[in-house]
Amino acid sequence: MVNLFILGVQKAGTSALANFLSQHPAVYVLRGKEAHAFDHPQYAAQADKQAFVRRQFQQRMQGYQNQPIVCDATPITVYKHAFLQDCVAWNPDARYILMLRDPVERAISHYQMSRGKGEEQHCMLLAFLLEPLRLWRAQKKQSWEFGSPLRTQSYLSRGCYTQQLRRLYQLVPASRVLVLEQSELKQTHRQTLLKVFEFLDIHRHPIAPQTVFATEKRYHHWSDPIARLYARLFFKLKGETPARWRQLIQHYQQAQMKAGD
Repeated sequence: MVNLFILGVQKAGTSALANFLSQHPAVYVLRGKEAHAFDHPQYAAQADKQAFVRRQFQQRMQGYQNQPIVCDATPITVYKHAFLQDCVAWNPDARYILMLRDPVERAISHYQMSRGKGEEQHCMLLAFLLEPLRLWRAQKKQSWEFGSPLRTQSYLSRGCYTQQLRRLYQLVPASRVLVLEQSELKQTHRQTLLKVFEFLDIHRHPIAPQTVFATEKRYHHWSDPIARLYARLFFKLKGETPARWRQLIQHYQQAQMKAGD
């Protein structure tokens, strides 16, 4: 039974965190880290969705040695409400970690990855400008195939963390959610992992800091500064700021504490 989900967000250090946790003797991270159980294109059509999810997990458990924590780290899970809802329903007692990153830097990293995979041909500015149209067309078709624009070209929309956080806290008690920022893992590695160990209720274990999947080919265009400025303006108008996210997290944590009293 998978009982830890690193839900997202994409390009915010989920691979690094999964890599570090896999070095703890009490944690087993699924092979490849991403089972894509609830977001799989074939999931919705399954007559027995529970059996499908079980197969997705079991085929990635080679080498499992009865570790008490079994982790899936599929970053797209938090992006769509249906994925998150089904994930939470799968194991009501699971715990959840969400990694956040400056949404502009996340969008740029996402663009560079898609461009490198051949999933994006336009310059970054045009890609950002075309995003609403691309996502609207894909949503009309309910297209969540692995090459869908909803996955590969959702550069700015994935950085709207407020809505994603609200959905998560409406489904899961705050005590079973840990939200981290990528900068914490980079700048205060040891302290951040201690926070994770405490959250998971597992013993401390020394894990050395290292760079995980940091090298990616960079594509440059004369309009890149304008694209960055556009993204900054986009998130400013949306009110997506670290202060707002932290305030939201604190609100749900305090609400649960009051409910407990």
